[in-house]
Amino acid sequence: MVTERENENCSNREQTPENLTTHHHVSHSQRRVANPDEKRSNPLYDTEEGNIFVSNSPTSPTDVFYKFLRKVRTTPPLRILWIIILILLVTSGNAMQIIGLNFWLRYFPKDGVPGNFTTLAASALLFGVFFLILLIVYIIVMRPSLSFARCARGWWLIFLIALMDAVNSSMAIYAASYTPEVLQALFTTLVPVYAAGFTKLILEDPRNYCNGWIFTSFFLIISGVVVASAYHFACGFNDDSGNKAWWSVIFFLSVPPTVLMNIWQSLYMIEFTYDPLLEETHLLHQNVTSLTLESYLSDDGRESVYSNRKDNSIESSVTTPQKVDTTSNDKNSEDIHEEPEEHYNNMIPPTEGNDTIVKLVMLAGETNLQFILIMMTLPMDALPWWGGSSSVSAAWENFSEGIWCLFNCDKNFLFCMIYTTGFVFTYIGSAYLNHYSVTLCSMIGQLSSPLTALLLIIVPKWDLEKGYTPWYLSLLAAILLCFGSLVYALWEEKTDEEKLYGERKLKEKLLARRNQTLLHEIPS
Repeated sequence: MVTERENENCSNREQTPENLTTHHHVSHSQRRVANPDEKRSNPLYDTEEGNIFVSNSPTSPTDVFYKFLRKVRTTPPLRILWIIILILLVTSGNAMQIIGLNFWLRYFPKDGVPGNFTTLAASALLFGVFFLILLIVYIIVMRPSLSFARCARGWWLIFLIALMDAVNSSMAIYAASYTPEVLQALFTTLVPVYAAGFTKLILEDPRNYCNGWIFTSFFLIISGVVVASAYHFACGFNDDSGNKAWWSVIFFLSVPPTVLMNIWQSLYMIEFTYDPLLEETHLLHQNVTSLTLESYLSDDGRESVYSNRKDNSIESSVTTPQKVDTTSNDKNSEDIHEEPEEHYNNMIPPTEGNDTIVKLVMLAGETNLQFILIMMTLPMDALPWWGGSSSVSAAWENFSEGIWCLFNCDKNFLFCMIYTTGFVFTYIGSAYLNHYSVTLCSMIGQLSSPLTALLLIIVPKWDLEKGYTPWYLSLLAAILLCFGSLVYALWEEKTDEEKLYGERKLKEKLLARRNQTLLHEIPS
């Protein structure tokens, strides 16, 4: 606690740029100047600024678990409900895709009309249109700023997301029909491993992944997936499985793109979503050039958020409560409290957006680009070893017949909507969970397999293949996967400060690179 005398001294002290820079370098509960010993021993020491995070992270598993429970108890009920909804969206969405696709393919004619490409393209078009309509409605109702969407780098990331999604879908939907489910299960266990590796490499996570928490979590996750596929392991391979080796390789290669899609989603949201805590350091270290840049980027003649400060005045841009002069600025404080939402929106830099609009732009752009990319793969259906069409013209004719069947064949459109709705659920849930942790999101996705098996046991008429794992093994698999995800969530809580530090440094790096690029685009 800071004494009253210290508060008075702080208020009377001259607010120099140097003092402000040191005082605001990190969040108020985590900052102090490092001493020489800490410079050598603390991995989070910032050698350029002379400040570190004060790490109070618990070390023992018991302490970590109690810290996690305290956080759950102090979390508002609505937020807990929202987290549960996101988890249900991902797991139920995957289950709807599995069940819906099996039924959908059965309602295509068996006269050579290729259902694979029709299901791929039709569903991509439908959820692309859905997210586009959702984006338009949100823009009309909420009128958010879309200036961040002008950034070319943002659209490059959206293109990469769409490309990985299209590659994964095109490869997996063809290869899954010829790949033994034993191998599919084994390849699926690698998803969290890929996610952790790409998080370390692309998102520049500073945390150490070589520890008992991670090994235990991955062991439980892999064990859960293996148990969930016990029936297929017991049945072994089919007699002709040797001829399907190349399809198994293709299915194996389809796994990393889906992880990269999630990683680039997370990167896009980190860079373009406004976060006051992560923005604080960036705002305090801007120079006069950045003022010109912001003025250039502001749209519709709207006054820039930093336009009322003088060119050489850094402290005037700080809007933290402890810097407010209560004797002379009471009226200003009242105005701020009267319109908090408007004040928050005005504080968002033009190169960023609020959480919802950033996700909607990303999802609408990615899904519609994915549909275009998928349509470009139509000629591949004419390859003799890939699709079922004899030529490119035959591929287009079969696709046209598949679309006709979609609207005219019995129950075809119904199961198309079930399959597409599952995709929409997964996209929405994954977008929010990826913003928190790509690896944890991939672990939650693994729950879909045993939960789907349990659902098919409860409702036997939905089981078209009649060959799922017994209920007790599916239940055991679900328990193992839940414990594996919980262990990883505990590790995330244990290393939360390091994670926030890494995200702050990554965001600063991305913003600096983007502003430098935009600076060269300003007309002289």
